[in-house]
Amino acid sequence: MSTAIIGLASAGKTTIFNALTRGTADKGQFGSSKSVNIGVGAKPDVRLDFLDTAFKARRKVRAEMTFWDMPVDYATGAVLSRESVNSLQKAKALLVVVRKFEDPATPHPDGSVNWLRDVEKMMFDILFADIELLDRRVERIESGMKALKSSERTQAVANVAAIKDVQKLLEDGSPIRSLALDENLSRALTNTFALSALPVVVAVNVGEDEISVDPDELRSAAVDKLGDAVIDAQTQLVPICGSIEEELRSMDDEEAAELRADLDIQRDDSELLMDACLKCLNTQTFYTASDREVRAWHFPSGALAPQAAGVVHSDMERGFIRAEVVAYDDFVRCGNMQEARKLGVLRQEGKNYAFADGDMANFLFSV
Repeated sequence: MSTAIIGLASAGKTTIFNALTRGTADKGQFGSSKSVNIGVGAKPDVRLDFLDTAFKARRKVRAEMTFWDMPVDYATGAVLSRESVNSLQKAKALLVVVRKFEDPATPHPDGSVNWLRDVEKMMFDILFADIELLDRRVERIESGMKALKSSERTQAVANVAAIKDVQKLLEDGSPIRSLALDENLSRALTNTFALSALPVVVAVNVGEDEISVDPDELRSAAVDKLGDAVIDAQTQLVPICGSIEEELRSMDDEEAAELRADLDIQRDDSELLMDACLKCLNTQTFYTASDREVRAWHFPSGALAPQAAGVVHSDMERGFIRAEVVAYDDFVRCGNMQEARKLGVLRQEGKNYAFADGDMANFLFSV
C-alpha cells in the first residue's frame, strides 16, 4: 500500500521522503521534475531490534513501506493539479508535509513561515480538488442523460442530486472520510476517486531547535486554530526534523545511535511517522523469530490467523493448521520462548484467532 507525500514548495517533503526511504532524491527546484519519486522504506522498529538481540539472529529483516514523493510545479506553486490528482488514484493515504522551520536560504513561497496556515491551505486544496472532480462527474452524467433508458435516467438524476449534496458538505469543510455516507450517497460516489476520502497524516517539519517538541502541543494548537473539522479525530500530527532524520537514515544503525546520543534525541521521528502512516492504513505488525532470522510483517488490522500466515507465504494460508503465538510484551517479560512456554503465555491458536499488533508467531501448515 502506497502513501503519497504532498506539500507546498520548500516544505521539505523530498527531505522527509529521503529520510523514510533512505533515498537520495534531488531536493528543491533541482528536484522539480514532473515525475513522481517512488521509494520503499524499511521501517525502524525497536521491537524488532530487541528480538534480534534476544535470538542472536543471523539476519534481521524490517517490514517495508512504499512512499510516493509527489512533484510540485515551482512555476505556479500548484500541488494538486489535475495531472497529479490522476496520479494519486492508487494511493491509500496522504502524508501532508508542512514547514515549521526557518531558513533564510530557502524562502517560503508565501513569504513567511506559518505551519497552521499551510495545514489549512493543504486541507482546503484537497477539498477543492474533490469539488472539481465531482463537478466533472456531474457534467458527464448530465451529458449522457439523453441516451439512458427511463429507469436509468431516474437513477442518474438521483446520483446527480446526491453528488451535489456531497459537494455542499465539502464546501462546508467536511472531508469525505469524516462523513457517514448513506446508501444513496455511497452509490453516487461509486468508482469516483476522492482525495478527501483518504486518511491523512500531517508531518510538521520542525527545525533542529524543536527536535523535542511535544506532538500533543502541536495537535492542540492545530485544533484550537483550525477546528476539528480540519483536524478531525482520524488525522494524526507528527513532528519530525526532516534534515536531521535524513542525515540519521543515511548512516548505519551504530553511527545513527551515536549521533542521537550526541544530540540528545530521545525518539525516532521516522519510526513515529511510519507508525502513524500504518495506523491510518489500518495496518499492524507481527513478527517471526528464530536464531536464523527475525522479521517484521505488516498485516491488515483484524486479520485472522490464516490471513496473517498468508502474508508470509500463500502456501501457509492455504494449508494453515494452527499458529503458536506469544504477545511481544509477554515475550519481553519472559526473556525466551522456553520461559514463555513454561508460564503458559505461548498459546496455540486456530483459524478464528484475530492477530494483534506485536504478536510473535510460528505457523504450522500442510500442503
